[in-house]
Amino acid sequence: MNPRGERPIPSGAEAACAHCGLEVPERLVRPDEARQFCCAGCRQVFTIINEWGYGQYYRLADQQGARNQPARVTGRTFADFDDPAVASETSEALTAGRCRTRLYLEGVHCAACVWLVEKIPEALPGVDSVRLNLGNGVAEVTWEPGRVALSVIGRTLDSLGYTPHVHRTGKIQEVRRKEDRAALVKLGVAGACAMNLMFLHGAIYAGEYSGMATPFETFFRWVSLGVSLPVMLFSARPFFTSAVAGLRSRMVHIDLPIALGIATGFLYSAWNTVAGKGPLYFDSLAMLVAALLGARQLQRAAQRAALERADGLRGAAFIEFARKLTGPSLDSPAIEWNVNGLAPGDRVEVLSGDLVPVDGTVLSGRSTLDNAVLTGESVPVAVREGDSVSAGATNLGARLVVSVEASGKKTRVGALLALVEEALSRRPAVLELTDTLARRFVKVLLAVAVLTAVIWFPAGPSVALHRVIALLVVACPCALGLSVPLAVSVTLLRAARAGIFVKNPDALQKLRTVSTVLLDKTGTLTEGRTTISRWAGSDTARELACALEEESSHTVAEGFRTAFGRTLRAVRRVENVRESAGQGISGDVDGRAVAVGNLAHMAASGACVPEALAVHADTLLGDGLSPVYVAVDGRVEGVGGAGDPIRAGARQTVARLLSLGIRVRIISGDHAAVVRSVGAKLGVPEEDALGGLTPEAKRDLVRSLVESPGRKGSVVMVGDGVNDAAALALADVGVAVHGGTGASIAAADVVLTREGVTPLLEVLKGARRFHGLIRRNLVFSVLYNATGATLAVLGVMGPLLAAILMPASSLTVILSSALARTFAGDEKRASFEREAGV
Repeated sequence: MNPRGERPIPSGAEAACAHCGLEVPERLVRPDEARQFCCAGCRQVFTIINEWGYGQYYRLADQQGARNQPARVTGRTFADFDDPAVASETSEALTAGRCRTRLYLEGVHCAACVWLVEKIPEALPGVDSVRLNLGNGVAEVTWEPGRVALSVIGRTLDSLGYTPHVHRTGKIQEVRRKEDRAALVKLGVAGACAMNLMFLHGAIYAGEYSGMATPFETFFRWVSLGVSLPVMLFSARPFFTSAVAGLRSRMVHIDLPIALGIATGFLYSAWNTVAGKGPLYFDSLAMLVAALLGARQLQRAAQRAALERADGLRGAAFIEFARKLTGPSLDSPAIEWNVNGLAPGDRVEVLSGDLVPVDGTVLSGRSTLDNAVLTGESVPVAVREGDSVSAGATNLGARLVVSVEASGKKTRVGALLALVEEALSRRPAVLELTDTLARRFVKVLLAVAVLTAVIWFPAGPSVALHRVIALLVVACPCALGLSVPLAVSVTLLRAARAGIFVKNPDALQKLRTVSTVLLDKTGTLTEGRTTISRWAGSDTARELACALEEESSHTVAEGFRTAFGRTLRAVRRVENVRESAGQGISGDVDGRAVAVGNLAHMAASGACVPEALAVHADTLLGDGLSPVYVAVDGRVEGVGGAGDPIRAGARQTVARLLSLGIRVRIISGDHAAVVRSVGAKLGVPEEDALGGLTPEAKRDLVRSLVESPGRKGSVVMVGDGVNDAAALALADVGVAVHGGTGASIAAADVVLTREGVTPLLEVLKGARRFHGLIRRNLVFSVLYNATGATLAVLGVMGPLLAAILMPASSLTVILSSALARTFAGDEKRASFEREAGV
């Protein structure tokens, strides 16, 4: 027993982490302690949870089997949370000196996390409440700034293993939520009133056959009128508002025939209530309003799911803070500083693995940057003093000091995102077809109603009124109003279940006819990672190279570890490691001088290349691979081919697109020779494999194609990076592939969450099925209205029968949409993947 009475861990026994349950590495086991931890973060979080008395967290986590993630504690001060600029942008002032803000939390994975985070108000004075959404990891925090700073709340969350980020949803998101809440209230009122009206009208209908005293019948009629008033004056207000607004603009809005039918039916029923005789349609009208509102809410919810997913990723991925130097020296201490508070001339340091937070110039340091997120270039770029760097690049090497030239929205990335926002502000036009039909329909309907009144007036005003009411009720365009919105909503939901998020429904219409598909290379057609796919030389040279590359974080080093790491037979002694930016790495491995890198690095190391390996290197270049030489004791003894492997199914997908008569073009920021090589492997003509393109060049190419006169189909852009965002926004349809950045997802019309480009074929087929569904729904709606109107005009159908058939037409459209297989289910999806060779 140790001094605390805990039983120690026997030597050599396996230990599980007391916090996350993962195996504790042998070097971290403390035999004299009963509780073991896999990392310092888990130890800290476990200690705090138990000091607060919240040990129930572990019981909840065990019940869900969720203790499998180690805690990540950054130790940041979160001083940028207290910056007035950040507070004004992200916090909302409430009454009684309180504020509310939203924080995105990393590491949230189960209900136990929600329970623990929402317990913070009990442990931290000044925090009123914390409400955490498990689905998106966003916590809504209400606190008193006079008692506790937001940075303290940030440090508390971080100490529990949930790294917080300011969630910049903006006012647009708040407006969306308010609209959704208001729509749900209207729907709830209509549904509740419809159910009550059904019971009331049931009593009235029963009384007509079995007999009911006049006072009771009058009572039920007036109660029905009273119950229907909230539906007409509140729930149906959006239809009347849109109809009136359209008339004021001298346009026939889609809601005008709906509003006309609802208003006429209500006024007729109200007149019959006052008269004490005649049929009532309050129940049918309430059900109609509820059905229409439900369909629109379903559509809105499906679109919000895709949009909020993109906004959530974008809000969490923004660069929020930088490390600003506090003194005149380049080695001065750095403090965290909000990027929006940086001014030109300020100096920031960028550590290894960090994102460059600003556009600027390197003042000190040499390193390599991964610009793939901005340029699409798969090979890291060497930078040194005097070189320009852009926000969003990843520092792969040593510390850099950068002089700020632009920050926040003024950076190159910010300019691209501004173009994205402009493109996203375009008004959707997916309902234009329905609007056109509605405008024509209402004109014909009004003309027919007037003609009907004239024809039947000689038979008596009451007969004529009955015929006109029956006509307006049965021809009320409820099925027409539901046909397109319901088809859209069902299609969006089915697509989402298939891993395809459609943000802009207009894209489905445009995808019916496609003339050109533009494909980004890195991360879209290829896997976006460096591998050593071919090797020529001795096994000894390969093992020595792997041992040396263990000391580097470069992508080529990762390629060696991935390809050959398992072949290492022993632990080797590595000394005197030196990295040369843009060339390679050198060092002593087991006393032997080893150099790994490009031809320039070999020349700098004084190593000679045998003729056979030189010929092999030329072959690698011809195949689109970059030669990586390995020299041992001054002689090159091996050469590997570094490349970015083509995704599974890419060849079959491109072949299928070409067979459909679609022109396929590859546009990439990578070297032109590499792009041409990839194009040749995929069957893309050399003139359509374009390399060395900047984001601006991609944007201009897409713009020229979109604006070209006489084109017969849509231009589709498929990409995954910030460098593709502007092109995605300008294309007729932008498609972001799995693993794409927040910017590409924000710009795209369609987001694929399944790996590879194979789902693109499913998108095209689903778009054609979607068009067929809309056409079927519209054809049925028109046939129903034409048939019903004819029967009503001829006097075969009365108002009561018209009221019965009115919801039946809507039900038919609902069933048609619900049973449609616009996007493939699991079996069809598996068939797609088999055809594509995945």
